[in-house]
Amino acid sequence: MDDAKLHLSDRPEMADKAVAIWLAVIAGMVAAMVIIGGITRVTGSGLSMVEWRPVLGWFPPLSAEEWQRVFKLYQTSPEYKHINTWMDLSAFKRIFWWEYIHRLWGRLIGVVFFFPFVVFVATHKIKRRMLLRVCLLFFLGGLQGALGWWMVKSGLSSDPSVSQYRLATHLGVAFLILGLLIWTILDLVGKRHMPGPKIMFYHANIVTILIFVTVIGGALVAGLKAGLIYNTFPLMDGRITPPDYFSLQPFWRNIFENVGAVQFNHRVLAIITLLTVVSLCVCSRFLSHNGLFLKTIYVMGTLAGLQFVLGVLTLIHFVPGLLAVAHQFIGLCLFGTSVIISWSLSAKPNGYLKERGNAEFE
Repeated sequence: MDDAKLHLSDRPEMADKAVAIWLAVIAGMVAAMVIIGGITRVTGSGLSMVEWRPVLGWFPPLSAEEWQRVFKLYQTSPEYKHINTWMDLSAFKRIFWWEYIHRLWGRLIGVVFFFPFVVFVATHKIKRRMLLRVCLLFFLGGLQGALGWWMVKSGLSSDPSVSQYRLATHLGVAFLILGLLIWTILDLVGKRHMPGPKIMFYHANIVTILIFVTVIGGALVAGLKAGLIYNTFPLMDGRITPPDYFSLQPFWRNIFENVGAVQFNHRVLAIITLLTVVSLCVCSRFLSHNGLFLKTIYVMGTLAGLQFVLGVLTLIHFVPGLLAVAHQFIGLCLFGTSVIISWSLSAKPNGYLKERGNAEFE
């Protein structure tokens, strides 16, 4: 009888389920936003809209006169003057649409978040313990919109390319938002179990941190277009390290601004991350008997291997758009899976969950 009561208490309430479904929709939209952002970058569309109109920017140009106005604004940009002087209105429209879709999708995320949020708060569907976290998500979403324009603005100066620092910040916050969404959804409707020793929790957290840092390294590579040099693997044009690794002073600038060093660092991080994921898979095989947990671990291992292969293929083929976007998408899936695993291992071993968790989910 006591076990049955505890089992029932472990089930999420209807209000929690409703909030979790809403946040899951947001998470899916955020994931799509990251992919649209990747397409925008590889198609060279990110600097096509040179004005930021948060309220009036819902609609694209609807007349020939408006298209001419927007195109003339673009013609004043450094990107047009230095790179795209050949571009006519028809070619401009092709890059405009991707950036427009990217911004529109961001606005839609804001709408899908804000109005249900108001309803859930007014009807007390969001519990007090979750309210602060959901408010943090709301703040991060608004911050992300501002960071997007801050990034674009860096490419509207004399140098027609966005700052790699701002690109990495923009992508990093997107991944943080997605990770926080996944963790919150699991807190609302997931069942905490103890699928293995506590040491595995720290191991999984290291994996998640490494994946995140590697993603930031990839953003630096993208921002500096570092994938267009040293297009061989495993060596860098016959060398283990680039010859100019220490060329910038002070030293720390090489980590963020030296094109060859940034690519080398991303390679090293990718290898370390892959090995750490493999080690977690091996440890889990011997230390855990939870069937569902092991399957999730193996999915992460498969994604890590696929991500590594995609990274190498993207490099040796000089960053083709399709491979680059696929690389970003699998990186997103890998990070999300690692967050799920870290959450699963964060359970405290007590009572029913400790004794019954493994049997129930095998």
